[in-house]
Amino acid sequence: MSQLREATIENKNGMRLSAISYGCAMTELTAPDRDGNMDSVILKYDSPEQYLENPVYLGSVVGRIAGRIRNAEIDGVALTPSEAPHHIHGGDDGITARHWDMNVEGQAITFTYLSPDGEEGYPGNVTFKVVYELTDDNELVVTMTAQTDKRTWVNLNHHNYFNLGGRPTIHDHVLTLPADHVAKLDDESLPTGELLEVKATPFDFRNGKPVGEAITSEDEAIVKAGGLDHPFLLKERVTRLHDPVSGRVMDVETNQPVMVVYTANFLSEETPVTLEGRQKHSAICLEAQAFPDAPNHPDIATSIELKPEELYHSRTVYRFGVE
Repeated sequence: MSQLREATIENKNGMRLSAISYGCAMTELTAPDRDGNMDSVILKYDSPEQYLENPVYLGSVVGRIAGRIRNAEIDGVALTPSEAPHHIHGGDDGITARHWDMNVEGQAITFTYLSPDGEEGYPGNVTFKVVYELTDDNELVVTMTAQTDKRTWVNLNHHNYFNLGGRPTIHDHVLTLPADHVAKLDDESLPTGELLEVKATPFDFRNGKPVGEAITSEDEAIVKAGGLDHPFLLKERVTRLHDPVSGRVMDVETNQPVMVVYTANFLSEETPVTLEGRQKHSAICLEAQAFPDAPNHPDIATSIELKPEELYHSRTVYRFGVE
C-alpha cells in the first residue's frame, strides 16, 4: 500500500486547509466567524488512517461517476455493480479509494491519479488532476480535470460535509438555492426522468430558508430519503449557506449544472468522526456535478461522455464571509 501523505496550506488571513493523498480527502478547512474566531467548517474522522475505510466519502473526490448508474451499464459497457444491481460513486474501489500523487506549491495542493483502462469497468486510461487552492480572498477553489485515451464517461463531485457553526445539527443553517426544479427519484434513489417544480414544496430554497424546515417536513420524498438527498437543477450558479449563530456565510459558485444536496442522513453515533458529526443531519453536502445517471436521461441531462480530444473541467469556488 502506498504511503499516506498529508499536507496543509494557509492563506494570509489564517484560513487553513489540510488534506491527505488518499482520495484527495480534506481533513480540515477553517474559516472565521463574525468575531474572527477560526474553526473547522467540515466534519472529519478522528485520525487520517480512518480515511482508508471511508464508507460515507467524507471530504473526498467521488468518481469516475458520482451517484448511481442504473443496472451498472452504459451503452453496453458493464460497470462494477457496487450497489447491486446498480453502480454507485465509481464502484467498489473508485478514485476515492486510491492513493494520489500529491504536490504542494504556495497556497495550492495538486493531486494526480492515472486510472487504468478497465478500472471498475470503465474504458480508457484516464488522467485525473485535482487542485485545492486557498486564495487571500478567503476562497477555496476546487478544480477537477480529466483526460482519456478512449471514449469514456466522467462526472465528479466533491463530498465535504459542511457545518458552519460546529453545533450538533445544521437545522438552523439557511440555504439559498437558485433552482426551480428538483429531480424526482424512485425507491432506489435513481432519477425517474421527471423534473418537479419546487414551488410550494419543501424543496423550495429560492428565497432562502432553514434546512430544518425541509428535512423535518412530512413530504413523502424527504421522509423516504431520511432528509435531503436530491439533485437540484441550477438556474444560476451560486448557492449560499449561512449559519446565523456564527455569522459564517459560504457562497458556492460552480460551472456545473446540478447541485446534489445531501443532509448526512446516514451518519450515526457509530460513525468515527468528530464529536459534532456523530449524528444524522449534523452536516450538509453541496455536491456540484452533472445530472446523476446522465446517460439514461439524454433528454434532460448534459452529456458526461469524454472523448480523447476533450478535457473534462469542473470548477467550484467556496467563498467564505460573515454576516
